Amino acid sequence: MSTVKITSVVEKDREGDFLLKWEVSPDQEGDIDIYSSLTDSSLTSFTPLASKKITDQVLRVSPTGSGLREYFILRTAGVYSGVVANRIIEMNNIKNFRDIGGYFTTDNRQIKWGEIYRSANLSDATLYDQERIRRLNIKTVIDFRSERTAKKYPLLLHPSIRKIALPLSPMDAEKLDEQIKNAHFDRSDAIRYVQESYVDIVENHKPQFGEMFDVLTNDSNYPVLLTESLGKDGVGLASYFILHALGVPHSTLEEDYMLSNIEIDPAKAKIDARNLPEPMQEAVTAMLSVNKAYLNYVIDYINQKYGSMDNYLEKELRVTSGKKNLLRKYLLYQF
Repeated sequence: MSTVKITSVVEKDREGDFLLKWEVSPDQEGDIDIYSSLTDSSLTSFTPLASKKITDQVLRVSPTGSGLREYFILRTAGVYSGVVANRIIEMNNIKNFRDIGGYFTTDNRQIKWGEIYRSANLSDATLYDQERIRRLNIKTVIDFRSERTAKKYPLLLHPSIRKIALPLSPMDAEKLDEQIKNAHFDRSDAIRYVQESYVDIVENHKPQFGEMFDVLTNDSNYPVLLTESLGKDGVGLASYFILHALGVPHSTLEEDYMLSNIEIDPAKAKIDARNLPEPMQEAVTAMLSVNKAYLNYVIDYINQKYGSMDNYLEKELRVTSGKKNLLRKYLLYQF
């Protein structure tokens, strides 16, 4: 059995080109063959694109097709990478829009790209953003925003897209506004507040998460977009539950959760903290960010109270072994 492993990511640069980056371990010399496709529906759709030296570690690819997505496979020493695509989808006004596909499970299966997306607020979507969502063929949007926020900021989406409201109580704009009225609220208060809010979400919104899994076990609903005001808290937990149910390891789930810090700029949030005292600015930044301490606090809570994440999913969210098998059928590559 080969011990060679190819790790690769795709990013978009400012010119709109794809940057395909790779590492091969253990370190070695030689060539790496790169294949590309506009679809990931079958391996036969991938055609040779280029052959590069392993040590080059990057290839710039001009987009073809829509320019939204392209898929790549790399090969060296008889070993193939998984299917590689850009995780971040650039939008004009929608923040934190990304794909939760592409990750590998503990049994080395890969999650399909383009089936489940996650994002921050959709209510500011421009026509350009709406067109991009349409071109991603998204059929269902699950909106985790509170009822008050959803009523105040209606979603701007094509009428053909099904909208499902599953209101949680994450740190949306309304809640943030309430907290910063407390003049003594500082960073440590903010961290505790977010941690306690996460526990509130997993304890008091089980029906919503259960319904989300009902939606995901009907293949006619895909592709699905999970959204909320910031796209980091309720959506972060929802993504964790889905990926865990598919068998993705915790270390990878942490990495996915932490990506929100790259995609959310607290300085551009609707809350203007510049004129607040420094401790309050730090508190607002903490609430507008993600932190492993937030995620691991609630995961530890679940493990202690319910015995394991799997027990919580099965007993509290109705994610039976049958539902897990359906998720794996719909969301894992079969080749």
